[in-house]
Amino acid sequence: MDQTDAKILKILSENANTTATEIGDTVGLSVPAVNKRILKLQKDGTIKNFTIVTSAKKVNKPITAFILLVMRYSEAIGTLLEYMEQDGDILECYAVTGEYDYLIKICAEDVESLEEKLLKLKKHKGVVKSNTMFSLMEHKFKATMLPDADKMGDA
Repeated sequence: MDQTDAKILKILSENANTTATEIGDTVGLSVPAVNKRILKLQKDGTIKNFTIVTSAKKVNKPITAFILLVMRYSEAIGTLLEYMEQDGDILECYAVTGEYDYLIKICAEDVESLEEKLLKLKKHKGVVKSNTMFSLMEHKFKATMLPDADKMGDA
């Protein structure tokens, strides 16, 4: 990946609907060259998918919480992870170090529905302890990690 690829990634991360013509005008490439680079970035796994970022309030999911879980049984983790994959309100899940085993980001329409989801999580075999934190305000959110274009040489 060179500096031009990094610039293309930045443009697409800000607006995935940006046309190849607009990208080409910005980075100084033809439309076919831009399309070829985007396809290469998709094939090598740099671009995993194109998506949207929704407004939590507009989709009626204004509650965001973070749940920390401690697990006791390693064989129970598979079913817990399957459950989390199927629940559309569980947005992210990370295995973490320290006192807790998993960090989960979840959204909900209200406190009552969040409590229902938390109780479902706690009922899974092997869940020993949880700690839930409500998000009061989102100050920074980045949907993707970008390379530092200024630190890359052109190839």
